[in-house]
Amino acid sequence: MRFLADEGYRIRLEVPNMGQSADLVASRSRWLTFVEAKRHDWRRALRQCRAHEAVADYICVAISLRSVSNALLQEAKDVGYGLIRYDLASQTCEWMLQPSRNTKVWLPQRRRLMAAMKVIDYAD
Repeated sequence: MRFLADEGYRIRLEVPNMGQSADLVASRSRWLTFVEAKRHDWRRALRQCRAHEAVADYICVAISLRSVSNALLQEAKDVGYGLIRYDLASQTCEWMLQPSRNTKVWLPQRRRLMAAMKVIDYAD
């Protein structure tokens, strides 16, 4: 979380979105970045990310693995998702893949999300 805050993002945790919740939503200016975090099950994270395509400008998977497989890198790249690797030993994060801007945002759903987010506190 500090990783994104240090890049100028404001962070909210467990943000409800269309019957699910995003592990983390980072906002900077008018842009929203949704992040699904997993210790190892990256395929599940990719499935969860699909639900955020209607509202997120950028979508990322954060994964806690020693190394990132080529399969994960390729699948994330194919759909335009970013990839953040968390190193448990050093407790640091690094960008493995920057996300592409999502062009599938559905404005009515985005407005509903923005209204709902007003009552969610930012994480410290």
